[in-house]
Amino acid sequence: MTSKSVPLIVLGGSDRRPAYMPPGGRSKHPLAGIKGVDVKIGGRPLIEVVIERLRQASAFDPIYVAGPGHAYRSLSDGISIDTDGGFGRNIQVGVETARRLHGDGPLAITTCDIVPDPDEMQTVVTDFWDQSPLDFFFPLIEAPRDPKRLGASGWKPQYHVTPEGVSGPVPVLPGHLVIFDSAALRWKFMYRLMELAYRTRNRPILYRNTYMARRLLWIMLVQDFIHLLNLRLPTFTWDTLLSGTWAARRLKEKVIKQSELELAIRRMFIKRRHRRKYPERRVRMPVVDAMSLARDIDTQEEALAFGAVTA
Repeated sequence: MTSKSVPLIVLGGSDRRPAYMPPGGRSKHPLAGIKGVDVKIGGRPLIEVVIERLRQASAFDPIYVAGPGHAYRSLSDGISIDTDGGFGRNIQVGVETARRLHGDGPLAITTCDIVPDPDEMQTVVTDFWDQSPLDFFFPLIEAPRDPKRLGASGWKPQYHVTPEGVSGPVPVLPGHLVIFDSAALRWKFMYRLMELAYRTRNRPILYRNTYMARRLLWIMLVQDFIHLLNLRLPTFTWDTLLSGTWAARRLKEKVIKQSELELAIRRMFIKRRHRRKYPERRVRMPVVDAMSLARDIDTQEEALAFGAVTA
């Protein structure tokens, strides 16, 4: 691994059932199963195409695929990590494996259902290195103001964020890449949060915030009780609920600035002790032009748009 590459985990788990579709996507046909192998482009499993594109970006090494071992053990490239749980569990197994092998430091996660453009991926990762060291890096992808220009992906829910140096909000889609300092995150909380976030994907932002807050409250209260026993300030619950609810409402109202969103995410995701030790570090969520990182293949129609066939 070079100084300008980072270990990457590609999430390749199985969807037991099709995803919830918002009103704009009710006419689409959501996919289930193991998309990394069930979707094929040019006769090749999607996972092979994804890894090939990632290799061309020269940004990641090694590349792990976290998913069912029976599906990925014959990978021509990449290292299989056998896991077949929920979304949060697959992240946990992947992250713990990578940390055991590589120690603490930068670590990246993406998904197996995007077809990344190597140049776009390289540009995004260059932004990460230019701004490093960072606690958490998550690009937001600028979307066209007319959803029809997204073609088969025009149904995907969009958010509005005001980027650095811009006077007003722009529509964005989540980029399917995150890079983080593996020693900085509140991991037990994050695993559960990611499971709930995946379960509520495509639903309205305030519904998602309320749903997750109710199911995370016990974890937060227990962590604050442990802080009290160790004579530390019990701020976890307050930090997380306040920041999450505030950010969700600002997103709903389309008035949140990039810097405000970054600050809220840092308070929610990053350990308080880490923030105090490294006050100069930050979360970065740049708004970038890299549509291939946003167009994940969730439906049969999106697969066809890539010239793919599905099982």
